[in-house]
Amino acid sequence: MNNIKYHITILSLCIWYLYLCGVHKYRSNLFRKNHLFFIFLLLSSVSFSQQYTNYTTNDGLPSNHVYKMTQDEKGFLWIATDKGLVKYNGNTMKTFTTKDGLATNDVWEVFPTPDGKLWYLSKASKLGYIKNDRVYAFKSENEGEIFNPILSSQVGNDIFLTSSNSVHVLKEDKWKLLKNNHLGDSIPTKNYIKHPVVSSIKTTELLDSVFIHDQSSKIVKSFDFGDMLVQIHKRGQITDSLYYWVNDKQYAILNLNTLKLYKRNFKNEIGLDKSKHVRINLVNHEIQISGRGFVGVLDENFHIKNPYYIPKHLDAHFGFIDKTGSVWITTFTDGIYYLPIEKKNVKYCLTGERVTNIKEVNNKILANVFNKGFYRYDTSKNNFSLFIEEEDYLYNASYIKELDTEFYMSKRHIQLKEKNRIQRIVIQNKVSDVNDIARQIVFYKDYLYGSYSFGINKINPVNYKIEDEYEQSGINKLYLFNNRFLVGTSSGLKEFKEGVITPVLFGNQEMNKSILSITQLSNTELLLNTDGFGSYITDLKSLIPLPKSEFLIVNNAYVENNNIWLATEAGILKYLKTDDTFSLQMQIDKDNGLPSNSVNNLLVYHDKLLVSTNSGMAILPKNIHKTSQLLDVYIDTATYGNQDISNGNFRFPYKSNNNLNVTVSHIDFSNKNTDFTYNYKLTPLSKDWINTNSNNFSFYNLQPNTYTLYVEVNDIKKQLSFTILPLWWQKLWFKVLFVLVSVLIVVLISRYFVRQSQFKKTQKIFEDKRLSELQLKALRSQMNPHFVFNSLSAIQYYIGENNFETSELYLVKFSKLIRQFFELSKENEISLATEVSLLKNYLEIEKLRFKEKLSFEIDVDPKLDVENTKIPTMLLQPIVENAVNHGIFNKMENGLLSLNFIYIDKQIFKVEIIDDGVGFVNTHNQQSKDVKSSSVLKDRLHFLNHTNRWEISYNTKEVFPNKADKGNKSVFIIKKK
Repeated sequence: MNNIKYHITILSLCIWYLYLCGVHKYRSNLFRKNHLFFIFLLLSSVSFSQQYTNYTTNDGLPSNHVYKMTQDEKGFLWIATDKGLVKYNGNTMKTFTTKDGLATNDVWEVFPTPDGKLWYLSKASKLGYIKNDRVYAFKSENEGEIFNPILSSQVGNDIFLTSSNSVHVLKEDKWKLLKNNHLGDSIPTKNYIKHPVVSSIKTTELLDSVFIHDQSSKIVKSFDFGDMLVQIHKRGQITDSLYYWVNDKQYAILNLNTLKLYKRNFKNEIGLDKSKHVRINLVNHEIQISGRGFVGVLDENFHIKNPYYIPKHLDAHFGFIDKTGSVWITTFTDGIYYLPIEKKNVKYCLTGERVTNIKEVNNKILANVFNKGFYRYDTSKNNFSLFIEEEDYLYNASYIKELDTEFYMSKRHIQLKEKNRIQRIVIQNKVSDVNDIARQIVFYKDYLYGSYSFGINKINPVNYKIEDEYEQSGINKLYLFNNRFLVGTSSGLKEFKEGVITPVLFGNQEMNKSILSITQLSNTELLLNTDGFGSYITDLKSLIPLPKSEFLIVNNAYVENNNIWLATEAGILKYLKTDDTFSLQMQIDKDNGLPSNSVNNLLVYHDKLLVSTNSGMAILPKNIHKTSQLLDVYIDTATYGNQDISNGNFRFPYKSNNNLNVTVSHIDFSNKNTDFTYNYKLTPLSKDWINTNSNNFSFYNLQPNTYTLYVEVNDIKKQLSFTILPLWWQKLWFKVLFVLVSVLIVVLISRYFVRQSQFKKTQKIFEDKRLSELQLKALRSQMNPHFVFNSLSAIQYYIGENNFETSELYLVKFSKLIRQFFELSKENEISLATEVSLLKNYLEIEKLRFKEKLSFEIDVDPKLDVENTKIPTMLLQPIVENAVNHGIFNKMENGLLSLNFIYIDKQIFKVEIIDDGVGFVNTHNQQSKDVKSSSVLKDRLHFLNHTNRWEISYNTKEVFPNKADKGNKSVFIIKKK
C-alpha cells in the first residue's frame, strides 16, 4: 500500500515537473538534458523499487538503525548501527558490542585501512580498530577526554580523529593531540593535513576564503570559498593528495600536489538541486560520493559517473558500491537494501501486472496484460503503453498476412485491425457472451481456423461465419509448418488433414506428452515445448530431447540465430548451437533480475531481452552474464589440540589423541549460496582432493610432521601450514638408535638360539644314529641265538632218531648258513640277491627238519636288479621263521610257504611272505610266549625308518579267513632313500 502511494506521488511530481519545464525556458541544453534525465530516473525508480533484498533484524542485524556501510580489503562488509558493529560475509553476521570491547554500541563511522584494520568511530572515551575479529580500544593521553570525531580523515593506514576543535592520532597505544584548533563560527579555522608540502588549510572567520599553508606556515594558495563554507556538512582528507568539502548542494576537491581546486554542484552532475547527508569516501580504491537519493563514483576529474538513483520511498541516507558493482543502501528505520549488479541493468515495466504473453505482431511488439489489454512496446522510450484496452483474460494476437489483418482475441471478444481500423467481429453462428470462436487463429487453404474449448472452427474469411467444426479437446497450439497443419494438444502432437485430426507418429509411436507451444527451429525442424517434460527437437520423423530441459515446464521458446531461449517455470534457459548440437549456456532467474522465475514468454529485440511474467515485464541486456559475487575464501578458525593456529603460532608439541579442527568460510553476497562446496586436502596425509559442502574439516591422531591444508573454490586457493613437533622418543636420532639397538639384540638372540638349536639338532642326530646302530646290532644278536637254537634242536632230533645221514646233511647246510650269517652280521644292508640266497639256505634246512611236511617256493620279479637292490640285513628271516615254526608247524597237513619279490619302481619293491598254516591268530592264542618277532620287528622298523635312509612299511593279514587253517600273508614295501 505504501508503494502504491509512493508511485502515485512520484508520477504526480513528474507531471508537475513537466508542466514547469513547459512554462520556463532553460538557459542551456545541458541544463535541460539534466532535468529530463532526472524525470526519467524518477519514472525508472518506480519499477526498480521491488528488486531489492532487504536485511533487517530478522536477518541478523542488531538494529534497523544503520549509519553507514563499507568494505574492507578482503571483501567483508562492515555495518555501523546504533546497537553494535556488524561484520558480514554474505552468509553470517558477526556483531561486535561492548561485550567484545567497544566503548559504546552506538558506532556511526567506519574506516577500513590497507593493513587489515577496521577503525570504528563514535562519541566515546575509547576508540580504536578491529583486527582478526579482536577489538582494540585506546584512550586519550588526556585522562577522561571524550572524543567526538565528526570530521575525521583517513590517509593510508593512519586515522585522524578530527572534531570541531582538535585532531588526534594514535601513537604508542594512546590518542595523542596533534592540533588544538581555534574556533570560528561553528567551524575550525585550521585543519591538519598529512602531506609533505601542505601542512594545513586555514579558514577565515568570515567563512569566505581558505588559505593553504606549507610546512613553514606560509600561505601558498587561497580560494574564494564563501558559497561552500556557509553550509558545510563534511570535510576531510581522503587520500595522501586529496582534501574535500561537501554540503547539501555541492562539493569541492583540492589536489594537494597541484593545489588545483575542483568545484562541482549536484544539479549539473546528477540533476538534483540538493541532497542531505552527503559524504565522500574512499572505498575499494575509488572515491565514492553518496547522499540521500543517490550514490556514485568520481572520475579522474571528480565528476560523478554512472550514478545510481535510490528510490525515495526507501528513505535511505547512504549508499555505496561494492567490489562487484552491486549497491548497498542504509536506512535509519528499515535496515539495509541490497541490489546486485545484474539488477542494476534491468528495466522493469508493467510492474506487478500479470503479463501472459509477449510477441511480435505485424512489426509491433505486443504484451498481453491480464484485465488491462494489449500493450505496445515503444522502442524509443523503452517502455510499454496501452494499445487495445480489454478488461478480461487475453488469448492471443495474430497477423494473417494473406488477409493483411490483425486479430486480437480475448475471453469475450475477437477484434480485428485492418486498414488502421479496429472493429469487433460479430459472428451469427454463436449466441454467447463468451468467445468460443477462436482463441488463436491460422490461415490454411483459403480459410481461417480457430481453436476453441472443444476443437477447431473453420471460419469464412469474408464474413467470419463458422462453416464447420472439428472436435478435439485440449488444444494448446495451432501451427502451420511446410504446408502441414499441426495441432499441439494436452495429449501430444496431432495433424489436421482433410477434416480429420490424427496423431503424428514418430517411428510408429505417438507422442503423448502435453505440448504447450511450438517454435520453428529451422526450415526442417521444430521445437516442441511440453508441460513438465522439457523441449524436443523434431523433423516430424524423430524426437531429440533438448539437453538439460528434462522435466521442465516450457511455456514458450524464442529462436535467434544459433540461440534458443526457453521460457520456463525455472527462469530462462539459453542454449547455444555448436557443431549441430545445442548445449545449455546459462540460466537466467530472479538473481539476474527477473521479476519471477515463472516466465510466460520472451522475445529478443536488438540487444534487449523482453521477458513477460506474472509479476510484470523485465527488459534485460541480451548479453547478460552472471557476475560472481564470490570475493574470497578464508580459514576462519584452525586449532590443534585446542590451540589456535596462526602465522605466529604454528609449531606444536605432539599430543596423544590429538585432533585438528578447521572452519572455512567464504565471502559471497549472491542470493544463491546454499549449495556452496569446498575442495580440500591435507598433505602429506592425503593426495586426492575431497569435495564437501561442509565448512568444518577435522583430522584425528596426526603424527609428528609438517602439514599443509589446501582449500580451493573455483580460482581461489588458500593454504595453512603447521608443524607437529615430535617428543624426544619420536625424534629421528632416537628412532635410528632404537632400530640399531633392536637389530643388534635380535641378531645376538637369533645367533644364540640358532647355535643352541644347531647343537641340539646335531647332538640328537648323532644320538639317534648311534642308538639306531646299537638297536640294530642288538636285534641281530637277539635273532642269531634263536635261529641257532632251532637248528641245533633239529640236528639233535635226527641224532636221537639214529638218522645220521640226515643229521650230517643238515649239519653241513647249517654250518654253511652259520658261516654266511656271521659274514653278513657285520653289514647293515645287503643285496637282494644275497638275501634271497640266505633265505633259500634257511628254508632248505627247515625242510630237512620238517621232512616232506614243508614245501616252499621263491619267485623273484625279473625286473628287479637283485645285485644292486639293497635290503636291511636279516629283515625278512624272522618273519619267514615265524611262518615255518608257528604257521606250518602247527598244521596237521603239509604246508606251503611262498616268497614273492615284486618290482614297483627303481627305488621301491614289495616282498610277500605267504603261508597256508594255522594263521597268526590261532598261533597267538596257543603259543603267545613263542611269538615275539612281531614286537621285535616293530622296534627294528622304527629305528630303520628313523635313520632317514629307509622307508619301510609292513602289514599282515589272514589268507583264508573262513577256513580252519587261515594262513597268513605278510607284506613289506621297501624304499631305499
